[in-house]
Amino acid sequence: MRHFYFLAILILITACAQVTPLTGGDKDGYAPAIDSAKTTPYSGQLNFEGDEIQMKFKEFIKLKNPNDNILITPQQTNAPLITSKNKKLSILFQDELIENTTYTITFNGAVQDITESNDSVFQYVFSTGDYIDSLTIQGKVTDAFKNQGEDGMLVGLYPYERSIEFDSVPFKVKPTYLVQTSSGGTFEMNYLKDGTYYMFAFDDRNKNLLLDPTEKRAFLEGQLLELYEPIKDVSLKSYKPQNDECKIEDVEFSFPGSLEIILSNPADSFSVKSDILLLQEDTGADDSLIFWLDENPKSKMKFFTYLNGKRDTLKPIYKNIPDKVEDVKIKSEHNVVKAKLLPNEDLKFTFSEPVNKVDKSMIRVFDKDSNVVEMPEIIANVKELSFATAGTSIYEVVLDSGAVTSVFDRVNDSEIKVKFENYEEEYYATLFLNVDTSFFEQVIVELINKKGIVVEEQIFKQKMTFEKLLPGDYQLRLIFDVDNNGQWSPGKLSEAKVPENVIYYSGLVNIKAKWEKEVEWNFK
Repeated sequence: MRHFYFLAILILITACAQVTPLTGGDKDGYAPAIDSAKTTPYSGQLNFEGDEIQMKFKEFIKLKNPNDNILITPQQTNAPLITSKNKKLSILFQDELIENTTYTITFNGAVQDITESNDSVFQYVFSTGDYIDSLTIQGKVTDAFKNQGEDGMLVGLYPYERSIEFDSVPFKVKPTYLVQTSSGGTFEMNYLKDGTYYMFAFDDRNKNLLLDPTEKRAFLEGQLLELYEPIKDVSLKSYKPQNDECKIEDVEFSFPGSLEIILSNPADSFSVKSDILLLQEDTGADDSLIFWLDENPKSKMKFFTYLNGKRDTLKPIYKNIPDKVEDVKIKSEHNVVKAKLLPNEDLKFTFSEPVNKVDKSMIRVFDKDSNVVEMPEIIANVKELSFATAGTSIYEVVLDSGAVTSVFDRVNDSEIKVKFENYEEEYYATLFLNVDTSFFEQVIVELINKKGIVVEEQIFKQKMTFEKLLPGDYQLRLIFDVDNNGQWSPGKLSEAKVPENVIYYSGLVNIKAKWEKEVEWNFK
């Protein structure tokens, strides 16, 4: 056992990795300073036997969210009474302090001067025994799938107990020691007692210091942590627990007549009905659905949902109604970028409201020499108009004012004109990926564009080819598919199963039009 013997030590830390970073307000040298001679116990005192800490500052102070910004470890069963008056701060413990135990109190901007609200981050330490525990743990919490540091996650240390099942610990027991991760997901726990512990991290959104069923969490793969010397580089991979239940999470009914429904998971079957015909917009997602009324909405509308065979009734509030409905105009956008369409891509217009009528007599099409050409097939799909222009001589399309009428009887009030050409087939690029290692488990390789969309997925081989790629920056991702289910699997606390490993290529891969790119991915 390692102990730190001394008579007194003052610990004032202006930045500490084990608490959430301060936000707002300038930090300067005029934050309240402790008057050590009039503070009991003094920071670093041994053999403390009282039940109250009285801290004296050198100026008048006020408290800022003390229940959130003052962290005491080991944790108390009952929260202490924290008060301030003039230059004094009092912490009155409601629990009897444990014998031969080091207590650490972290002030995360909780103490401010009364005039300018200047504050600081500092720690205050004392012991009920004849030594100060000195063991430390340093580590990092990262999102298991994104590999990004988790800011503001609570990291808790729990003494090992045989009587409590591993997967029940964070649900039933509050941590003895706790810190919060800083920006980047790093954390540091100080003044720890030696022993065997569990370690959990979770997003304690309701601040009850207990893991709740829906909260993001992380835990050590080996379950137990043996702490008998300082530990560095502890790695915790966080994940959101998987819930296969499908239910409606959110509903929004907005002007001029859209009904957006968010599901917790894709449904086996889902439909919506009302007194007015509904048109479903193609969102490209199975859990984010948008329906449009086929005419102007009535007052106090009801919608009947059928989710996996179960009927329910929705009575959403109609929102976002403009002050002057008569001034609303339908807007449009198209898929032409810098006067170009992709190879074999048709011209498409997307309107702000579902299309009801198209007057072809008010639409003109021209070739590159401004000659009028035959009208292509026009297909309407809710808010989209698709012109079958690919493979034709069409160079320009003009929609006169009033050519398009929405289901809400609004028209395009100005001319829409667009000129375009299709890229040649050779516009696409090719990526050759070479990896210098092999893996025992099945590995999924994903190519991701700058919008975070997976454009192609392959089962790992040491040499892979990705064809017909658009120019741009891409990211490469490896998913170690241990359970062979063809997708990334999060962890499962009830089975002490950590999330599947995910590795990202170190940088972006820039793909240029008409080029072949070769990338060597070397594992050390």
